[in-house]
Amino acid sequence: MDENQKKMLLDWMRKIHQLEYAHCYQSIFWSSFEKWIGIGAFIISTIVAFSYRFPEIDSTYIQSYLFPFALLIVAILTGLQTFLKPSEKAENHKRIGFNYEKLRHSIELILNTKMTNATRNREIEIIKNEWADLKSVYVSTRKFKKGKKVVDDLNKYPEELSFLNTASE
Repeated sequence: MDENQKKMLLDWMRKIHQLEYAHCYQSIFWSSFEKWIGIGAFIISTIVAFSYRFPEIDSTYIQSYLFPFALLIVAILTGLQTFLKPSEKAENHKRIGFNYEKLRHSIELILNTKMTNATRNREIEIIKNEWADLKSVYVSTRKFKKGKKVVDDLNKYPEELSFLNTASE
């Protein structure tokens, strides 16, 4: 394998590794989002449900406005869970993260296995096609930057796009 091809594969591997982490972090975000919305709705609805056990509330303001407002908040929170579908989004990002991990391991095999140039080129083409066919969804910029930082801190990949400088030689 020539040095430019190796640098290209390492650059692909770095990008894939960043996306793998970004999707994992996005999955964790949606799981936490669902959990906290559910906990909030549960606590508020429990307080309202047991309000009849509270010492007698003389204020009509609380009964007429505060409890209905609390129930409105519960309805909004449960509506968010229903329509945003955070558990489905979390699972989708988790699956995509695993697909990126599989691609990264395929590149590791190419880099660490002796094979003919024809076989290597065929394997690279397979990875390129799998990556192109991967049904990826948006990750937030913050999660992408977090994944990028984790991968950069590993110090196992060449500098971003450094292989382009040598490709013209």
